[in-house]
Amino acid sequence: MAASYEAYRIFYHVATCESFTMAARILHNSQPNITRIVSQLEQELGCQLFIRSNKGITLTHEGEILFAHVQEAVQHIACAETELKNMAHLRNGQITIAASEAALRGALLPVLRDYRQDYPGVQINVRSMTSEDAIFFILHGLADLAIVTKPLHENASLSVETLATFPDVLVAPASIATKFDPTASRALEQIASWPFVAMHRKSVSYEMLCGYFAQHGLLFHPTTFVSAMSQIVPMVCSGLGAAFLPEFMAQEQLRTGEIVKIRLTDDPPAHTVCMITRANQPASAACRELMDRLRETHTDEP
Repeated sequence: MAASYEAYRIFYHVATCESFTMAARILHNSQPNITRIVSQLEQELGCQLFIRSNKGITLTHEGEILFAHVQEAVQHIACAETELKNMAHLRNGQITIAASEAALRGALLPVLRDYRQDYPGVQINVRSMTSEDAIFFILHGLADLAIVTKPLHENASLSVETLATFPDVLVAPASIATKFDPTASRALEQIASWPFVAMHRKSVSYEMLCGYFAQHGLLFHPTTFVSAMSQIVPMVCSGLGAAFLPEFMAQEQLRTGEIVKIRLTDDPPAHTVCMITRANQPASAACRELMDRLRETHTDEP
């Protein structure tokens, strides 16, 4: 029968201490039991490992060969145990997060600053991408956590939790204020023919707006498409059209008057931010802590 790791660990300590008695003290074991286990190991390996004399013990040639290998294994295991303990106490570790732009700015960034201050040893890798790509990363094990916006297509392999909802606002170039009163509420039918800037046709945002217009019996026909939500505000500022987006994406430009908010008689659509993980796959301690903080932060929001 192959010797156990415990037997090799005892051999390692006896060889290091050059004493059965000292090894027994370190291992909180009895000296007779330590001697017995080493003798069994010698029988199983078919060779003598120690030379015993009145002056103490020394390794035989065979013992030195075994010790070279066992020493490396024991030290590697000790390093692994230390690393795992540090990870459990969030002294180190890493998280890879796939996040869409709106979800990153609206839900994730407000939490990451305090998390970084509390756990500086945890490496955080944030990948900004579309919701579709973020889900691909989760399904293929390329990310630990995804923070994205709905609507999402159902997938039994995913665990989905809703974190927060951010209503969109309709913004338009400031020049539009000279054509009508921007403080007056307008029906969706009145602005349906305007030029619009929108995310590309395969995006969650585009799908959401198509559904919103369809609910009012209208078609959504953007005239300018972009690949990233951060590109929308510069396009609107340049006069290329109006756009729907979460208000926090355009706060500075609304404050300076580069763009204006258009009031609608019906509530505009909203981005629902979700936290997604792979179903039935345990998360690391670092990831679990971040997920708990995301839940707590956004559950407390009005």
